[in-house]
Amino acid sequence: MIDIDYCILNPIRLNKKKKLNWYELWINKSNYIVSYYETIKGKYSIIDESIDYYMVMLEMGIYYLKNYLDYYDYVYIQHNVILNNSMTIKEDVKERDFAEYLKYLFYNNSDINDVYKLLKKTKNKFNYYLVVARLLYPSYYLYYLEKVIVSFEDYDKLNNIVNHSTEYETYIKCIVNKMNEYLIKKIVLPF
Repeated sequence: MIDIDYCILNPIRLNKKKKLNWYELWINKSNYIVSYYETIKGKYSIIDESIDYYMVMLEMGIYYLKNYLDYYDYVYIQHNVILNNSMTIKEDVKERDFAEYLKYLFYNNSDINDVYKLLKKTKNKFNYYLVVARLLYPSYYLYYLEKVIVSFEDYDKLNNIVNHSTEYETYIKCIVNKMNEYLIKKIVLPF
């Protein structure tokens, strides 16, 4: 059996670099969502009640990327490819995979002390500013938002994410506080 933590802490690096393009992608995604939302406003109460909050989270993530407009880094194979023995290679900077794993741990009710142990093992392995940007990026919300709008399914999953937004903010604060123990230049959250 493959150890997920091991895969996260020891990602497989490919021998190529790519420009981090999250900034442009996220701005385009934000503009698209705002525009598209105008066409469905009033149709789904959960979306009407939550979209502004998640758009602000996305914009905060974009803010953290302002110093990485010309950032190049090696790409890595995402851990899901390894764990699922997938034939489709998904690649990105290692911070994306790590942050998405931290989100997964939150939504699967992992003990925060286990998360702290994982963070301690990551000391100097990641660019924590990119990890925080990725934690702020509401990938789970956007995924289920699309599922609700396009295929009219997973409304309960979207509702669950929205109902745990306060806990998720607290989770991010805890992670950033733990990361700051290892950093000279401290990360400051806007909330």
